[in-house]
Amino acid sequence: MPELRELVIAFGDSGYVALYRHEPADDAVYVLAFRHQREAGC
Repeated sequence: MPELRELVIAFGDSGYVALYRHEPADDAVYVLAFRHQREAGC
């Protein structure tokens, strides 16, 4: 099972969190969720 990762994207006073997984064999990145930081609880 591929490891899930989070990417924090700064935007103004807050930002966004993207949940993704990287598939090196497919040379692909799959974005599974994209949330505002307040919604994500960060």
